[in-house]
Amino acid sequence: PIFFPHNRIDKSSLKMNITMRALFFVAAGSFPLAEGFQSHSVPRGKAFVPTELRSSVDDVPSTAQTHFQGPLTVNGSGKALTKLELDGAKEELVSILSEYGWKEPERSFMDDPETKWRFGGPPDYSLTNLLYLKERSKIHPDGSLEQIVENLVKTWEMERSHKVDFNQHKSVDTEKFQISANGGKVFNNKEANEVGNYNVLLNSCPVETWDSANISWEDSHEIFHESFVAFPWEVLEVFSGPPKVAFSWRHWGLFTGTFGQTGEDLNKGEGQLVEVYGFGTAVVNDALQLVDVEIYYDAEQFISVMRGETSVEGANSVWNKNPSCPFMNFKKDSVGSAEKKGGKRQKLARKVKRIFLGSK
Repeated sequence: PIFFPHNRIDKSSLKMNITMRALFFVAAGSFPLAEGFQSHSVPRGKAFVPTELRSSVDDVPSTAQTHFQGPLTVNGSGKALTKLELDGAKEELVSILSEYGWKEPERSFMDDPETKWRFGGPPDYSLTNLLYLKERSKIHPDGSLEQIVENLVKTWEMERSHKVDFNQHKSVDTEKFQISANGGKVFNNKEANEVGNYNVLLNSCPVETWDSANISWEDSHEIFHESFVAFPWEVLEVFSGPPKVAFSWRHWGLFTGTFGQTGEDLNKGEGQLVEVYGFGTAVVNDALQLVDVEIYYDAEQFISVMRGETSVEGANSVWNKNPSCPFMNFKKDSVGSAEKKGGKRQKLARKVKRIFLGSK
């Protein structure tokens, strides 16, 4: 964003300059916002009013995090999160961090001034972090394998969604990185960055479910970002440490908005909790960068839920019975073996931090 020193320009000149900038960025399809907000993509045929010219504090502030624009609650208006609601979420986040001594997830590599941001500046994950802390099913100890893996994946998601130049993605080995989902196409770093995470993770679906070959990065995000106000992610359990990490995970969000692909009727959410469970493996190098990622989950069921064809109660039946890992039948550990397992995991976590993060 371009900032104007107050002692060098009067208000009328400022308003004219802002208006010209608004017209330029509407034509370009985006608008850079100042003071911590990232840009807001402009739907075709709709004008975008710059923040400086708005009269109401209840207008849409920005996309805030990974360009989700769904309503905070199902209120019938269908309006995206407002600035007033976002400010309230930030206040609540500060409050619960203080009250419970919790920490926000760490998304690294957001401070480099040379970063080419997709939306003009680093994203604001305040709302996502708030909902993650309030609605997560696991609270992992500081320094645990689960916490390390969770922060690494969150950093990767941030970079893939917000950094234009894939060579600036520091969470991955830019030369060797590859990723696939459910046995589908294996994307290299450049390919994955061009098509976007949604197309990568839905690539194995039949074309009638998700036609990834004909859905662009922008279109894929446009389809989803009005469904949720946020879509937090957590690691449930880590089964093996580096160099090949195996883990189970959960994605979730309240379906307060609408969902529909091109040519489809929009399905309106009723505030129901949509959950996606899965399993994954990630090979990392000695710098704790992602090298080879494989993700497994029921992608077709996820789209079916979003279309309203499958109820949320009818989804995830296997995971709801055993949310730790549906691919393995574990016998409950005895007290002694559980304590022994916990001790081994703590030692492994300390070793990982010492080797890869340089801590003692």
